[in-house]
Amino acid sequence: MPGIRSILRRIDGRGYKAYKDLLGSEDTAGRVKLRVLKVQGDPFAPPSVVEACVPVKPLASVGECVDAVTAVEDLALRVLSQVLSTPGGRMGEGKSGLLSVPRPAPIMVRRSASILRTDGDPQLCFKVWVGLPSRRRRILGGEAERLLFSILPGRIERAVEILFAERNRLSGWCKTWKNQEAIRAWLNANRAVSFIGDGSILPRKCGSCSDPLPGAVPFESPESLRVEIPLPYGTITGMAIREGLTVIVGPAFHGKTTLLEAIRHGVWNHIPGDGREYVITRRDAVYVRSENGRSVKCVDLRPWIVSLPGKRVGPECFTTADASGATSVAATIQEAVEAGSRLILVDEDETATNILHRDVWVEEYTGKRSLRTLPDLAGSMKKQGISIIIVASGAIPLLARADTIIVMDEFRPEDASNYRVKAAMLAEQGGLLRDDPYRMPRERRISLERLPEKWKLRGSLLEARGMRETVDLGILSEMLEEDRQLETAVETAFRILEKGRPIPARRLAEHAGEAVGLLVERSRSPAVSEVRGLDVLFVVNRLPIVRVEGLLEHPPI
Repeated sequence: MPGIRSILRRIDGRGYKAYKDLLGSEDTAGRVKLRVLKVQGDPFAPPSVVEACVPVKPLASVGECVDAVTAVEDLALRVLSQVLSTPGGRMGEGKSGLLSVPRPAPIMVRRSASILRTDGDPQLCFKVWVGLPSRRRRILGGEAERLLFSILPGRIERAVEILFAERNRLSGWCKTWKNQEAIRAWLNANRAVSFIGDGSILPRKCGSCSDPLPGAVPFESPESLRVEIPLPYGTITGMAIREGLTVIVGPAFHGKTTLLEAIRHGVWNHIPGDGREYVITRRDAVYVRSENGRSVKCVDLRPWIVSLPGKRVGPECFTTADASGATSVAATIQEAVEAGSRLILVDEDETATNILHRDVWVEEYTGKRSLRTLPDLAGSMKKQGISIIIVASGAIPLLARADTIIVMDEFRPEDASNYRVKAAMLAEQGGLLRDDPYRMPRERRISLERLPEKWKLRGSLLEARGMRETVDLGILSEMLEEDRQLETAVETAFRILEKGRPIPARRLAEHAGEAVGLLVERSRSPAVSEVRGLDVLFVVNRLPIVRVEGLLEHPPI
């Protein structure tokens, strides 16, 4: 196939669609190897994609970065993003002359936009959005040649030069990554679910910001919950949250939700300087809140539902197109456990009241009990290996069952675990203490009724041809850190289900994790960011076009 340069010279001055001749073509510009992966059909359409690979030093040249490929890729993308942000001048109409990559959130995850290849001579490969130049929809071949063979390679080379010249910064990125992974290993080995390092800055600058709040109170662990963890580079102290039931209480505005939010985002490794880089949570954590109106398909809600009115389908295969707040919470917990999660995160401010509190006087008046609450089941869930971290200031039965009680006072945590004795006494006096048995959910075999066409996201709302209504993925977007992760979760969900074969939910989550890794490596788009298999299954569980074919008894833990 002719090289990029010769094609540009041949199509110069022709109509814009002649740019399609570039698709799949390759060329070199000095040390940079170029390959055209996608060609836009119009100067105002989403831009083209060009892969640019450049040789780099072996990681051994920065010893701390050996076995820290993700950290290197992440910092390389940040440097390139900054270099490309320098204006290069207009080259015509629409997106002509554009050079950009997705802006990364403050987490270190694998992304298709930046891949470090270490098989053979190491090289960094970037996927870059490129606006191919035109005027009046006529190809500007000379401008395109300058963009692809001078400006783009120059900026790629400059980014790599900065990356390895700022050795201390690159070394710090890799050290932080390795320390974070060491803490994750420590959690698994010590029956802990989360760690919050002393000195962490948990509050954010604003509700939608990722930057730490200037002047915020640094986190300081209570002595009774403090641990010291040896790391590859030094040691660290902080608060360890052990397996079991942890209840976070305290006055309003004192940091309860801020702490839980940091724990929630601790499933991702954060970059140095984020303030939460040493807040580490087990990867299987799932955040649960009410989702009024969500679709639920044949979820085993036997532990939660005591009775249903009329002749409705029983709770062993609970199905609805319009879940209530309480049933949506119960369904999300069951779906998470079904898929292998053993860590549930709950905030009372975002959860239906009747799933957290039981009114014995109303039950006595009506003579009916239709729903079991989380406090009713928490003791049995603990025994089956399911840990819960919950913000619940007003739930005495939860405090009575808690293994750990953390009081937040002016953003400082205190250990009040001894209070559970008094809480148990108060709960007994009020007739609020119950120990209902929790039963592991039966596992569903999932497929699609039909494959939707041309899906798109509007914020956190998923729309697609073939789906009668939009799907709200807001709760998942709260667990994720960047928009590209949500897109990746949706794309992976449809890729797996398009095969049409029913697949057990847990296997779907496992397969999704593997599929995301392949998508990062092989995608022609720069817009793929690593997500967990649990995130992909989260999307699947909310699709109204999901079909459930058969139930499997859940294997014992």
